[in-house]
Order: sequence, then C-alpha cells, then structure tokens
Amino acid sequence: MAKRAAPKKRSRKGAARKSAFPEKQLEMPAGFHADGSTLATLKDVLDPDKATMQLSDLPLHKRAELVAERLTRQPGFELAMVGAGMIDKARAITEVKNQTKVGRLLIEIEHQMIRNLMEQAQKKSSKAGKTSGSKPK
Repeated sequence: MAKRAAPKKRSRKGAARKSAFPEKQLEMPAGFHADGSTLATLKDVLDPDKATMQLSDLPLHKRAELVAERLTRQPGFELAMVGAGMIDKARAITEVKNQTKVGRLLIEIEHQMIRNLMEQAQKKSSKAGKTSGSKPK
C-alpha cells in the first residue's frame, strides 16, 4: 500500500494575505452623506474631509435602504439561516426592504460587516503611516 505525502503546511504570510482588506469594498455603499439622502461609499465614509452620517445614527428605514443597495450590488448572495432556510439574493433584498425579522437580522449582519471593513481600513492606513515615516539617524 502506498503512503500518502503529508499535507504541506501553510505559512503565516499566506494567511495574512488572505485576510487582506478587499479593495472592491471601497466602492460599495457604507453609509450616507450628511444630507441623509445620498449614499456614501466606504471610501467616502473613511475620508475625514467628507461629512457622512454614523451608522448608529441612521434610522431603521435608512439602514434597510443601505443594506438593500449593498445586496443589489453583490454579484451573488446566498445564506442559510436556521428557521428561515436558504435565502437567495432576491429574497434577502425583499426581506430587508420589508424590514421583517429575517430582514432586520440581515441588516445587523451587514452593518457588522461595514464596521469590520472600517476597522480593517483604519488599521491598514495606520500601518501604512507607520512604515512611511522617516528613518532614524
């Protein structure tokens, strides 16, 4: 009987690259501009020179509008939820727009994703700032 080769170990560098910030998310809606009616991209939300509303300040209908737009722009979406079954993109958008129990859960999930993306982007920019500093003499 032939012996199997041991699986190769992955380096930590490869794992770090996998968790790198997804640049395409910068163009996805992540909030609203200060006027409250225009969607703001993640890039806008992260820009200190652009006035945007905090996620926590948005009323439920605005959060639902934001999440529905994010879902619409996703190339595909599928989620299995205990008690609700399989949720495809069309159903997810309907649930969010109607603010059902499932829709409110999807809104919360997506808002946590936005908060995580913002945190990742801020960490990335602070690391970039540290590495681009002047060299010690």
